[in-house]
Amino acid sequence: MKNFFRNTIVCSMSVVAIGLTSNIVSAQVQAQPASRAKQVQPGHEGHSHDGHDHGKETIAFQLPQWKTMHFDDSAKAKQHAEMVKKLGCEVKQDQHSGHIDLTYRCVEWKSMTVETHALAEQWGGWLKGSGFDVSHAHPDPSYAEGAESVEFRMVNWKSIHGKGTADEKQFVELLGKLGCEVVVSEHSGHSDIKFRAPTWRDVHVAEHKAADELGAWLKKSGFEVAPHKH
Repeated sequence: MKNFFRNTIVCSMSVVAIGLTSNIVSAQVQAQPASRAKQVQPGHEGHSHDGHDHGKETIAFQLPQWKTMHFDDSAKAKQHAEMVKKLGCEVKQDQHSGHIDLTYRCVEWKSMTVETHALAEQWGGWLKGSGFDVSHAHPDPSYAEGAESVEFRMVNWKSIHGKGTADEKQFVELLGKLGCEVVVSEHSGHSDIKFRAPTWRDVHVAEHKAADELGAWLKKSGFEVAPHKH
């Protein structure tokens, strides 16, 4: 599955092996070249068009509040601490009463790329089990290529109410094709639709006119859209 998310992790990582136990991941990670390790910046400043990993899977994650995990095994505590540090988290550690308290957070949204959907599912499960908010969606392959690109994001969930009309179904379908995270629930005769794209994503279309139209639609729908570049 091709993926169009913006790679925003402080040190982009490609997972080459992963094994999961309870709440600990045993993985080998390899840093990408420095030219592809981009520092996350507020807003769109510092956002680069280089190094998009189309063809891979990307997982966005955030943990704005401090999370504390207790470990009786010092080796497991060290392993977990090393992993969250590699993911760009702030980490604090304290030892008392025969156990280790590991506290960490990741205030800004970051993302990581992995080679396969199976690895994305494993990492997503580990991140959620470790307290992170995780966003993982699948853009449609039809948006992989094209001379014109459109870059956008929506950090926070946006919710709308509907009645299950054909237009709403098309709206939800397009959001999914663009790689947005979409949740639809139906109750009491209407539908609740919420969606987000917390890290920068880029999709490609063939013509400038199509890029302008898509950018305008995204803005109207509440997304932040990067200035268009030719």
